[in-house]
Amino acid sequence: MTSLFVIFSLFAPHANSQNLFGNPSCTNWKTTSKMEKTTWLNAFLAPLNLTNISRKKLSEDKFSKLPSLDSAVQYVDNFCEFNTNEFASLGAIQFLDKLTSDLQP
Repeated sequence: MTSLFVIFSLFAPHANSQNLFGNPSCTNWKTTSKMEKTTWLNAFLAPLNLTNISRKKLSEDKFSKLPSLDSAVQYVDNFCEFNTNEFASLGAIQFLDKLTSDLQP
């Protein structure tokens, strides 16, 4: 029964986008819905943040304290606006780096 649910969920309108998995180009990012952007950023940044915490020995986990990913979506939106030949992942990594440093994104 669980397998059937998973299969049907793949046909949901928001689940069939290539942007949920992989590395969307900035050109594709511009046409991606906010829900898809948020889902992709969470899936991409959450494990990256855990690695960051252990690698940099951060005293505070700023990423997990974000009230939402709106600031990350906005950052990547701005990044892609000015870097149309790049990928969203680069903007997301820059967001996380700035968030976890003394600089604010």
